[in-house]
Amino acid sequence: MKVHRFFVNEELENKDEITIFDSSVIHQARDVLRLSTGYSIILLDGKNKEFHGKIKLLTKTELVFSKEVMKEYPQPTLRNLTLCASVLKKDKFEWVLQKGTEVGVSHFVPVITTRTEKQKLNMDRAIKIIREASEQSERRILPSLVEPVSLKESLESCETPIYVLNQDGEKFDVNQIKEHRNVSLFVGPEGGFDEKDIDMFKKFNAKFISISPNVLRGETACIVGSALFLSDF
Repeated sequence: MKVHRFFVNEELENKDEITIFDSSVIHQARDVLRLSTGYSIILLDGKNKEFHGKIKLLTKTELVFSKEVMKEYPQPTLRNLTLCASVLKKDKFEWVLQKGTEVGVSHFVPVITTRTEKQKLNMDRAIKIIREASEQSERRILPSLVEPVSLKESLESCETPIYVLNQDGEKFDVNQIKEHRNVSLFVGPEGGFDEKDIDMFKKFNAKFISISPNVLRGETACIVGSALFLSDF
């Protein structure tokens, strides 16, 4: 039987019994998964530790967890990939967050470029999507997410080296990044990057790369690019 996993904000390490009041966790456990007293679950603190135990009490307002075992794991060997993606319309960016989390993205930076049409993001919903995707894909460390920022701000704060997906760029070879533990990947909006954006990238010595002979949608490019950048780990 699958043991379900939940990320929580409570202190887990120094207590044998933990009471959780997070309504989203309680709803998922009680109403969606139909768990009840006596079920085994795993709680995660987002810091590469797992806490195994059982549900001692589960009501509409609280979940009481009885801890049995703590497991600590070595730091993951995946490359730290910062995905700097233009905010996409409708639910496409949420799809990027979900699938990017499953693939192994470490940090999400929503970027507002010259052609970006949607400039706001429901952060509470976005964080919920990342957390649930992390639980489903059995990650132990939650990817980080920041509020949408301008292209210049993202370039000033992101990890180097910086790569930009561009149809006219050099064909990507994963050997280009083999020696880099941290790397940033930029993906543009519907319609691609504007010339002003291209000039900005050049100021930061970004490298333009192509990952397909076909023109990919923004959300597709985000996931295919992320998978390629993590493929040698």
